Amino acid sequence: MAWSNCFWLFALRTPFLFIVGALLTGCVATTGTKATMSGTDLAQIKKAGVFVESPHQISVRVARDNMTNTGAVLFGLVGAAVEAGYKSSKDSGHADTLLSAVGNFDPAHESAVALRDRFAAVHVFQSVEIVASDNRRAAESAGFDALFQQTIEEWGLRLCGGEDRVRVELDVHMRLVTLPEGAVKWERDELMIDGVCRPISEFQTDPEVLRSSLKSAIETLAGRTVNEIAFP
Repeated sequence: MAWSNCFWLFALRTPFLFIVGALLTGCVATTGTKATMSGTDLAQIKKAGVFVESPHQISVRVARDNMTNTGAVLFGLVGAAVEAGYKSSKDSGHADTLLSAVGNFDPAHESAVALRDRFAAVHVFQSVEIVASDNRRAAESAGFDALFQQTIEEWGLRLCGGEDRVRVELDVHMRLVTLPEGAVKWERDELMIDGVCRPISEFQTDPEVLRSSLKSAIETLAGRTVNEIAFP
């Protein structure tokens, strides 16, 4: 009997982890500045490097953002988890169909260029360059006294109205650190929803609509970010 109880607990462990994981897919990132740049800190930075990384492929949040309470009402936590898992799988299917449409579009490269150009246009620093690594020692050796680091946690399309209408989403973490000590002088999380709300089929059938919408959102975010740093 004791062995049976232990087996029952073990058998539940995997489904329980699935439940927690599936429900966490519904979590929404928040936007906000964690550390604000001061004019004094800004004036001390002469040469800055821009490093952007994007570790994930394009994402689609349609079914997950259109969750109902049916599963939870009928079957409690397990029902909610089953619904979340199904809709996450459905969104993955949408994303797979967009891979060919997005082609060789590289959000990290596009964002790095947009940030560099915006920093240069506003004359935030005397010199600003894109760097291939966020290694502080290498950046310091190259004459940089600050690094702007951006991680694009999620990029793609998100529900904005109806069951299949979407627009561009960018979920990013950004910070500006000084060298060599790596002190964080500015830091922000940004969940940005941008562009025209369209049926997802328009993005799937017209690759240029998808790429131009993503590029526009990236450039808008770069402008907003640089303005906040330049005018604290």
